[in-house]
Amino acid sequence: MINSIGDISLFISFILAGFSLFVFTCSYINKSNILVDVGQRFLFSSFFSLTVSIACLFFLLIIKDYSNLYVVKNVSNDLSPLFSATSLWAGQAGSLLLWAWILSLYVLISVPKSLKKILPASKIAGGFVLVFFLYLISFVESPFETTSEQITNGRGLNPILQNIYMSIHPLSLYLGYISLTIPFSFGLGALISKDGSSDWIKLSKKWTYFSWTFLSIGLLLGSRWAYLELGWGGYWAWDPVENVALMPWLLLTAFLHSSYAQEEKNVLKRWNLLLIFLAFFLSIFGTFITRSGLISSVHSFAQSSIGDYFIIFIIFLLIFSLSFYFKNKNSFYSVAEIKTLSSKENFFVINNILFLVITITVFLGTVFPIISEFITGEKILVGPSFYNIVNFPNILLLLLLMSIAPFLPWSDGKIKPVVKYLSVPFAIAIIFAIIFYSFYKSYQLFLVNLLCLTVLLSLFKEFTKDLRLIKKNKNILALKYRRYCSFIVHVGIVLLIMGVSFSSYFEEKYDLTLANNQSKNIGTLNVKLLNTYKKETDSKFILGANVLIRDRNKEYELNPEQNLYKYEGNREINKETEVSIHSTFFRDYYLILVDENVDGAFNFKIYINPLVSLLWIGSFISIIGGFLSIFRGRLTND
Repeated sequence: MINSIGDISLFISFILAGFSLFVFTCSYINKSNILVDVGQRFLFSSFFSLTVSIACLFFLLIIKDYSNLYVVKNVSNDLSPLFSATSLWAGQAGSLLLWAWILSLYVLISVPKSLKKILPASKIAGGFVLVFFLYLISFVESPFETTSEQITNGRGLNPILQNIYMSIHPLSLYLGYISLTIPFSFGLGALISKDGSSDWIKLSKKWTYFSWTFLSIGLLLGSRWAYLELGWGGYWAWDPVENVALMPWLLLTAFLHSSYAQEEKNVLKRWNLLLIFLAFFLSIFGTFITRSGLISSVHSFAQSSIGDYFIIFIIFLLIFSLSFYFKNKNSFYSVAEIKTLSSKENFFVINNILFLVITITVFLGTVFPIISEFITGEKILVGPSFYNIVNFPNILLLLLLMSIAPFLPWSDGKIKPVVKYLSVPFAIAIIFAIIFYSFYKSYQLFLVNLLCLTVLLSLFKEFTKDLRLIKKNKNILALKYRRYCSFIVHVGIVLLIMGVSFSSYFEEKYDLTLANNQSKNIGTLNVKLLNTYKKETDSKFILGANVLIRDRNKEYELNPEQNLYKYEGNREINKETEVSIHSTFFRDYYLILVDENVDGAFNFKIYINPLVSLLWIGSFISIIGGFLSIFRGRLTND
């Protein structure tokens, strides 16, 4: 009964969304905004019907109704209510249903009434994307397929996905990915309508902040999950699915800078259109990569023919968008010019070029296994060293821009006053960088420290100067609110880069074998195996260890485990490592129980990760800056 209601509601939602798309098209052809209201009513009805459908699937997951095949594949009797609920987006069909529901809500509420000229065309763009996703889950990958078999237990959720971070991580990415549809539809609407003003940029502002912020949250949670669950001591492996989430974030970051230049100086009009289009297409490309089975990843879904539909969709939308771009691009000619190399807008152009280069690098590294298999018949993987080596100079240049660009004026910028203003922060930074270099002899870290400290000290100097003005005139805070939000984000990014640099360069890794009550000295540590234990539950065997780590005058007890599952179910592996981590501000002690030897001794891996805390703190600060930017209008009447 519930399956039927969900399935019928889904089909009705598809039909109503199709009607809304038809009405929006008629509205554009007839230049009638009245028809937009009719289309909105169809869209609301579609959203309501889709809400009924997703509620049905959610209910089936919670009660563990094994007559539904999606429930069978993703839920089991021993799965907690929390993970039963989050299984809604654990599988292919459920995640697509959630995607369509969020997209339906976004398209419904994105009504640019202040700019009626682009309203019908933007609704066509958003409605078309919605109809595509509803078609997929209505006819290709339905979450309401049933079975007549009497099934008493499902396959369950992969144990490494049963983590609070992984429960929220996909949802955060979806919120960020899907919201890119709205700036894309505004941009395409402006292009189709030949509206060359910057109004679509202003309409897109909150949506781009929103998308950037939730993509940041998703990337942070994914890194944290990898750090806790995958048991290799790191947080970012340049996995293809990590990469496809990173690429839209990179282009959005570039867009936030270049769109600011367009708002202020009426430049980069065509470029901003192409940039937001590319960011949107990369979000769809990421969805295609994770669902097509072309790449192997712990993040990806099983191989599916659904990828063929995405290829057709991407090609069609790409041809459609580019045809209108080349047809109407003259309407987006920037009359204003970038006058001097040392102006803020020119530095934003350089910023965009660097972000584009990094994005291209990540894209090529991600698709290279696919290309190599097509040409040679063999998948050749690109390792982390490729990304690190190629991107390192670009990161340094971005840090250099971050230290200068915020203090440059628009248009007729002069670099000398800025250099003079930054001389004191730079002098202090170079002293500390040289002192640090004298201990560790790394020119890479010297450059990173020099530039990161210059950015932090210059921002601190600027804010303390403004703080005195704010005390005299509270309105300055509102006038410079956007600037301060960017300062917060920049501080977070700099701390993140420092955390990555220190934890990567100074990481210590040891392999050791210990018997019960045996201790060994490694580096500055004394590691003692206090005892081991074995437990059994209904679903798994557990091998665990209690290990005491002494580092100088401090002691920490860690408890790593190995879980061996009695049945594989929906799991790619039946053996899972539970790492044990003791975190301080200055370093993480990361312990893995590898296995037990035939002689009764136990093998361990231990990682000492210094200042990885800066990565988490910096990410959190950047996200705070993102949220403050989202609520900018409410706080500043902007």
